[in-house]
Amino acid sequence: MVTNDTIQKKEKTVVATIGRWMTPHKGQKSFLRKLAREHDKVIVMIGSCYEGGTERNCISAVEREKMIRAIFKREGISEEKYEIVPVEDKESFGEWLEDVKEVCNSYGVTHFCTGNKEDILNVLKEKNETLGFEMINPEADSDFPYHSSHIRKMIIEGKYEELKKLIPDEIKPILFKNSFKEILAANQKRGIQFVRGRQTVDVIILVRNTLDGKVYVLLGKRSMDKVDFPGCVGLPGDAINKHETAINAAIRTCYEQTGLKIELLDNSLEPAIIKFGNVPKSNLEQMHFVGIYSSEDEKFAGTRGGSSQCFGIFIEDEIYKYEEYLNASGGLTNLKFYEVNEAMSKGLPYQQPEMLKKAMKMFEAYPNLTKKIQPQMEEKTETFMVSFIGASGAGKSSAALGTAFKLKMLGQSVEYVPEFAKGLVYNGVLGKYIPNQSYIVAEQFKQLYDLLGQVDYIVTDAGLEITALHSSKENEVVEKLAWYLRNKINQVTIFIERDEEKVPFETRGRVETEEQSRQFSVQLEEYLKKNNVKYIKVKGSEPAIEVALNAIKEHEKSHK
Repeated sequence: MVTNDTIQKKEKTVVATIGRWMTPHKGQKSFLRKLAREHDKVIVMIGSCYEGGTERNCISAVEREKMIRAIFKREGISEEKYEIVPVEDKESFGEWLEDVKEVCNSYGVTHFCTGNKEDILNVLKEKNETLGFEMINPEADSDFPYHSSHIRKMIIEGKYEELKKLIPDEIKPILFKNSFKEILAANQKRGIQFVRGRQTVDVIILVRNTLDGKVYVLLGKRSMDKVDFPGCVGLPGDAINKHETAINAAIRTCYEQTGLKIELLDNSLEPAIIKFGNVPKSNLEQMHFVGIYSSEDEKFAGTRGGSSQCFGIFIEDEIYKYEEYLNASGGLTNLKFYEVNEAMSKGLPYQQPEMLKKAMKMFEAYPNLTKKIQPQMEEKTETFMVSFIGASGAGKSSAALGTAFKLKMLGQSVEYVPEFAKGLVYNGVLGKYIPNQSYIVAEQFKQLYDLLGQVDYIVTDAGLEITALHSSKENEVVEKLAWYLRNKINQVTIFIERDEEKVPFETRGRVETEEQSRQFSVQLEEYLKKNNVKYIKVKGSEPAIEVALNAIKEHEKSHK
């Protein structure tokens, strides 16, 4: 008979692990999954969180955090089960160790997981020190012989076939969209160098006011008590607190200095999905990582050095909705939206003019659905797009990522554009927006239109033909808009049929069943034929890559 005396309460366990995660591979994914399943909570520390621009430290902590979150999300591990904590490098091992212990103590850590002999275990042994927790070696029962340095080397050497077997699928959109370039730039000594000093964030909120069509940016006046650039008009910005992630610092800063409260809905994507929680009837928005800015020149960096990690939010809405909730505080006064040209004339401090220029390039080309966009489209004809279409699970993403990778290794100017709707699926809100296909069309086309005229090639796994088909069932106007936008881009369309003998149907991140996917494939092909669309049909992602590269060769021949 079981009595209260014989019932023993399981002791809560909290495990901490630290790494640079540059870049996460399948071995690290395996032990993160194991830790999450065997313990009540996992504390993932991102080491070298500010370093950058070198072969060893070449990916921003912003992107590394997204990759880790994408891994947990793919494994169905809720955000309540883990915390991500940035840890900066210190001058001495002792200082660094105290920092790590501080994190562990604040979360009640009971176990510590590391296999890093060179930087941690051997040094602890040499100094006769301990962390004070039960130690776990992730390599003890692992048969994965690779480290992140091997992954980076494969990227630099162009060994994509080997690489794709070693990295989780869920991190590929982030790795090949942004981090890939950082790895190559650092290898060529062109990376953005880390500058010691005050580490900060800046937040750019751009609004295209649908009432007048003009673009505005939110600025405020800096206090006269500021050490650097007192009294200047500038962007909301602040220092990053100890152990605070950069995106959380940006969200905090935005609320403290502007009164606008950002709800972070999904940070496993780039851009992150957000919403303004205290602005009634606000739209689902995106929070972009604009970049890291650093300089050793005081006229750009101020007297305290360091760097700034810049985030941008690009809104198309009635501007008064946001003006009503502005509440200047936290070092800014006279907060208001300035027309962009006026803002640039204000003599913005630090490297904020560069930040705003880059953000405008990202935002300028967004289609303004309240205006006629045909004249703008006709100016941008040089970009050629490879559009992979097909049903769920056909291999569109694999083909798109593989094609983009091979083009980059050939030195081509190319960007990969992921499927916007897939982010809504992972966030659990696709059902809400399915009736509003105009929103999905606009958001998907924004990503494409940003790049027209900026790069030689766009590769996407989200052809607008699919959105047109979805719209055809409910809204003829939106269907025509989708075709109008699609036909303004010079492209080759490649229809991928899933190779069912080789590729099992992947259910995660999808709303259709395998049978529904088969039916959709038939419907899509019939729809393409009905609309006289020229396309190339292939079975499987690898043959699709070869077809894409051949199509690009033909395109290049015809344009010589």
